[in-house]
Amino acid sequence: MNNVINKIVERQINSLPLINNVTCTLLKDFSDYKLDGTGVFIKIGSLHLLVSAAHVFDNFNELFIPIDNGNFLIKPEGQLIINNPKTKRSHDKLDIGILILDKISVDDLKNDYCFLAEEDILINHKLDFLNSYIVYGYPSTWSKKSQSRNSFHTRPFINFTKSIRTENLDKDNVLNIFVEYDRKNTVNFKSKKFSYGPNLYGISGCGLWYSNPLDYEKEANPKLVGIMIEWSMKNKKIIFGTRIDAVTEILRHKKLVDFPESDLFSFI
Repeated sequence: MNNVINKIVERQINSLPLINNVTCTLLKDFSDYKLDGTGVFIKIGSLHLLVSAAHVFDNFNELFIPIDNGNFLIKPEGQLIINNPKTKRSHDKLDIGILILDKISVDDLKNDYCFLAEEDILINHKLDFLNSYIVYGYPSTWSKKSQSRNSFHTRPFINFTKSIRTENLDKDNVLNIFVEYDRKNTVNFKSKKFSYGPNLYGISGCGLWYSNPLDYEKEANPKLVGIMIEWSMKNKKIIFGTRIDAVTEILRHKKLVDFPESDLFSFI
């Protein structure tokens, strides 16, 4: 059994470079390099997408993406798809933003980032209550500007976690996936030890990834199952994301992609 567990953990660790290559920081304020959120690059059909939380894209006109190891910043452009909140953004059930990148932006980004293949998007995901999930985002407290080099530097928060059931939050249990955040026992890849985890502000818009434990002997890529949107204020041990089905269904409804329909929900 220990050998199987070791193989599962090894495969999860080996998947991190792929996740890293499709994940970016989103900076607000050109002069101070303030981290405002995280995003995931995806390619569906001919569309090159940047997906994040809607509340991150509320600041879209102020956002930049670092390239060349943080030495330069670029302003992404394209067709923005985002819902307008009826009252407060925090009261919205849906917190997803999609940017269909234009060709110039794709060309600017492709030397530093990759785009997740559509076969690595997993809709209709059945929850797994084992440590089969990875949250990979960039906390603002782990990010800083180098004054001497006038560049931006950060390190990712990587949380190997499990899904949990909860009825205590005022959130849709079909639309969202809830996972555990054991802040006292977080893997610190810098020190290679378990340590106290960071404040999670800044990871909004990052990916929630699933690595099927039954595939531990296969060279299968992790699957994107959600976009993280919130760290619960009611229970600091819970973070949650919107299922990736929301992204594919929005694009399907707008007739922008030819992608399988979600069995869980739809947008009319």
